[in-house]
Amino acid sequence: MSDTPAAMLHHFRAHQLLTTYTRMVDAKNIEGLAAIAHPDIVLVRSADAAPRTGREAFLDLYRDFARSDVQESQHMTTNVSATELDDGSLAVAARFLAITTHPDGARATWGRYDDEIAEHGGRWVFTAKRIQVTRTALVGEDMLAPLNASSFEPMPRS
Repeated sequence: MSDTPAAMLHHFRAHQLLTTYTRMVDAKNIEGLAAIAHPDIVLVRSADAAPRTGREAFLDLYRDFARSDVQESQHMTTNVSATELDDGSLAVAARFLAITTHPDGARATWGRYDDEIAEHGGRWVFTAKRIQVTRTALVGEDMLAPLNASSFEPMPRS
């Protein structure tokens, strides 16, 4: 990342929008996600056969997530970079880790986001969301420590 004021502002905007996105996904907050999605957003996922176009199609993914067996989730982003495009929008690249709990255990999924964001209606929103999953690890319930286990003591085994 360049240390010019403009580059730092771009990085800040990208980081803030990604942070808002991950918090809204984890909270299963469809209204919050709608507020950060451009009306004509394009969603491309490695798990989908074709891109989804438009805010409602984008939100359908998160409605499905909210109805799924996911009990808790934590999405985290790192290695964020933002590059200004000719039209003033930003190309945002990041890496992600998502940990979700389910009735039968947990999953850790990691991959890349390659997004585009722009100012629309006085706020920054996603105009394109690209999610490339690298891998998912499944963790059975028998491999998870009890909720009251201390991270500073030996882990109890069942």
